[in-house]
Amino acid sequence: MHILSRLERLDLLESWLKSDEPLVLKHAAKELGVSLRTVNRDIEILRERGVPVEADRGRGGGVRLQSTWGVGRVNLTFEEVIDLLIGLAIGEHQHHAIQMAKANSIRRKLLASFSHPDQRRINSLRDRIRTGATSSSEVISSLDLDGIQVGDQLKRAFFLMRALEIDYTDGQGAMSVRTVEPHYLVHNPPVWYVMCWDRLRNDIRTFRCDRIDNASVADEQFALRPFAEFARTMEGNDTERI
Repeated sequence: MHILSRLERLDLLESWLKSDEPLVLKHAAKELGVSLRTVNRDIEILRERGVPVEADRGRGGGVRLQSTWGVGRVNLTFEEVIDLLIGLAIGEHQHHAIQMAKANSIRRKLLASFSHPDQRRINSLRDRIRTGATSSSEVISSLDLDGIQVGDQLKRAFFLMRALEIDYTDGQGAMSVRTVEPHYLVHNPPVWYVMCWDRLRNDIRTFRCDRIDNASVADEQFALRPFAEFARTMEGNDTERI
């Protein structure tokens, strides 16, 4: 049985409180596998961190958050921040009917978690996501519509402009191991592609994202190449910047 660390317990308790479920301390102690005294100490630590925990005498001696607790207290993982920033970059340009007046404010708050060099790279995100014509029925028929196309490792490498080591299976079923620089993401609905500098071929290559396996982010960063260098690979797709 995995014994939870204090940090893990604090995260679980805070998530429990934010879910608005009743939190009876003796039940929490049993679920977390610790003593009631330990849970009480953890609750005090949450209070010291600024989480407004108060006694709830009406629910068996439990605790709850103050009713005014709400927006502005969301903790996100690195991958969740990447998803949000990529989603903002797509949404600002693809969905013109949806007004995103707060997009810049949201982006600034999310960027605050990154170093200044990373922030400069992130600010170029909108220029690095493109959209083209709808994929052919033949291409769509080979796509698992319920599967994940752009995985976390690909997003991380794309986002932070780092080399990516991948296993790639082409349309004929042949697998190869590559080290690539993911410069641009291209959406030919509903299929996603990544336009890369392929270090094995020493040339530009476009990979279908759902055919990438065992992706691993390398330490080396790369300098962004102009889209004009990649444009020839998109001939016939009528690609425009999202």
